[in-house]
Amino acid sequence: NTCSIDHLWKCTAVVGEQSVCQHVAVDLNAADKTTLNPLFTLFHSADVTLFLVKDPKQLDVAEFGDEDWQYIEIQLAVPPSSSIFSEEVAYSRNQAISKGRISTSDYTALDNAIREEDGIVDIGSGLKHKQIVRLSRPANLTHVLLSLIYRHTGTTVGGEYRYVTVTIVDIHGDKTPKVTVPLRYVGANDQSPVVNITNNVADLVEGQVEVCVTCGSLTVTDFDHDVFPIRSASVRLLGDNKSFLYQRVKLNATSSLINVTYNVATGEISLVGDASEMEYQAMLNAVIYVNTFEDIGGLPFDHVVVVFSVSDGQNTPGTADVIVRLINVNDRPVLLLNGRLSENVSFHEGGNPVALLSNSVRITDSDNKYLAGATITLVQNQTTDFISANTSGTTITVATFRQGVDFRLELRGKALIEVYEKVISSFTFSTLLLRPRLLTTVDRLATLTVSDGTNTSDVVEIHVSVVPLNDGPIIQFNPDADPDKFASLSDRSHTINMTEENGPVVVVPDTTTARDVDSSNAGGATVQLHGVKDERKEILSVNESMAKKFGIKVNVSVSRTSVNITLRGIAHFQVYKQVLLTLQYDNKETIEPQEGSRTVLITLLDEQGASSLPAIITVTVTRRNDPPEVD
Repeated sequence: NTCSIDHLWKCTAVVGEQSVCQHVAVDLNAADKTTLNPLFTLFHSADVTLFLVKDPKQLDVAEFGDEDWQYIEIQLAVPPSSSIFSEEVAYSRNQAISKGRISTSDYTALDNAIREEDGIVDIGSGLKHKQIVRLSRPANLTHVLLSLIYRHTGTTVGGEYRYVTVTIVDIHGDKTPKVTVPLRYVGANDQSPVVNITNNVADLVEGQVEVCVTCGSLTVTDFDHDVFPIRSASVRLLGDNKSFLYQRVKLNATSSLINVTYNVATGEISLVGDASEMEYQAMLNAVIYVNTFEDIGGLPFDHVVVVFSVSDGQNTPGTADVIVRLINVNDRPVLLLNGRLSENVSFHEGGNPVALLSNSVRITDSDNKYLAGATITLVQNQTTDFISANTSGTTITVATFRQGVDFRLELRGKALIEVYEKVISSFTFSTLLLRPRLLTTVDRLATLTVSDGTNTSDVVEIHVSVVPLNDGPIIQFNPDADPDKFASLSDRSHTINMTEENGPVVVVPDTTTARDVDSSNAGGATVQLHGVKDERKEILSVNESMAKKFGIKVNVSVSRTSVNITLRGIAHFQVYKQVLLTLQYDNKETIEPQEGSRTVLITLLDEQGASSLPAIITVTVTRRNDPPEVD
C-alpha cells in the first residue's frame, strides 16, 4: 500500500505502516503527463462510437479505497458548429477493452450529465462545453476510465478538434491535474496522398554513372494518414525495355516496414507496406537514376522521366515526376596514324615531294560526323620547306603561314570526317634545293591536330627523315660568293687574254675555291679546251709532276678542235685546287695566230663520281702588231 511516486501520488503522512495519499493521478506515458498527445484518439465517420483510451498501455491508474476520493469530473468541449445532442461522452456496458468501435446499443449515458445549450458556455479558443459529468465513487477507477466512450451521431466539420478532460477530486476536495484527450474529425478515407517535388529537374552529365533524382526535395502528405497509413508507392522510369539494359532507377535505402522489388521488364520499383508519410518520403528521396551508356550523346533521347506514385490503398495515388536531363559533353575527335600518335617518313634531298601520311589517317568522333578544321605545323623547318594539300572536289579551304622558323598549313571548313581523312592523306612535303649544306642531315618534325569546332584532338607527330643527296663539288672564282649556295654562273666564270708570242698564260686564278659540302676529298677533275684552231700549236697543260706527287694520274688527249685533260685520284679538294692552279694555255703559232676565243671547262668530281657545275674560263687570243720587215 506504499504510495508510488511513479503514479504521481502525493504522500502527506504515514500512519502506522500505511501511507496516507492525498492525490491520485492518471499517467498517460507522455512527455506531458496531462495529455494523451501524440497518442490522441481520432474518429472518422458521421456516426461513430469509440473508446477514448484505445490502448490500456496508455493508462496507468493507482488503486485506492473508496474513502480516498469523491468523484470524477468529465468535460466535453466542442466547436460552436456542433449541434445539440449530436455528440457526447458515454459509458460502455462491455467490460472488455477494445481498440475499435462499439455498437450503438452497447453503451449507457452517464449519470448526472449536465448538457449545455449551444453557445451558452464559451470556454475560449473557439470552444464551448457540450457536456459536464460527475461520476461519484465508482467501484473501479481504472475500469471506469477504460470504459469511457465518445459518441457522435451528427455532422461535424473536418479537421476541428474536440477535447475530453478528466479530473479526479479526492475526499478533501483537491483535484488532480486535468487529463486531456484531443479528438479530431478527419472524415472518411477520401484524401489522396500528395507528392510534391520542389526540384523536379536533375542533370546527369556524360561521364557520370548515376545521379540522385529528387535530392531530398520530395515530400509526401496525406490529411488522413493518422488513421489510414500509406500502403504503397512506385518509382517508374519511362522508356522501353531495351533501354533498361543500360539505364534504370535504383533505391539506395531500406526499411523494416516497406518491401522493395524491381521489375526489369518495366523499369519500375515497387514499395509495399503500411508506413508513415515520413517513412515513404525518406525511401523515395533515396532513389537514384543510373545510366551506363558510354556515349550519352549517341542516345536517341536527351532526357528521361521518372514518375513517383504514392497510394493509401483506396484513393487515387498521388503522383509527381522528375525530368532527368542527359547532358552530353562534346567528345574530342581522335586522330591516329596507323593506330599510333606518330608516323615516320623519308624524304630524299633534291627528290620529288613525298606523301606524309598516305593512307594511315584514321579519325573518329563519337558525337560528331563532321570536322571544322585541321592544322599541320612544321617545327624548326627550313625556309624552303613546304607542305601542300589537295582539296579538289571539297568545300575545305587551305591557308598557309610562316611565323619565325615554323610553317603552318590550316584546313578550314565544315566537312565529313571521311572528307578530312582524304585531304589530310594528300599532305606532301617538299623543299627547294638551295642550301645544300643545311639540307644534308637535318630532319623535320611536323605536328598535326584536327578539330570539331569545339574540341581539338591530341597532337600526332610526323617525323620526316631527310636522306642526304650526294651533293656535287663546287668550284668558283669569286672570293665574295656565298659558300652555302651553289655557285652561280658569274661566280664560276673567268676571262683571260693571251697575246701572240706572249704565252703560256695561267688559266685558273688564285681566287679559286674548290669544296664539297658533304665530302672533303675529290675523286677527279676534267679540263676541256674547246674552240682550238690549230691542234698542233695550241697547248693545254698541268704540272704533272705535282699531280703525280699527290697520287693523281694525268691523261691528256688532243683532237682537231679540243684538248682534254683527265685527273683521277683521291685527294683533298685543296690538292686539286693547287694542281688546277698550274693549268696553262699556250699558242705556239708565232706568225699570225688565229684570233678569237677559246673556252676552258673545268669540272670537279667527288669520291662517288658526282660532278660540279662547270667552271668556265674564256681565253681570248689576239695578234701582236708586228713591225714591217725589209728583205
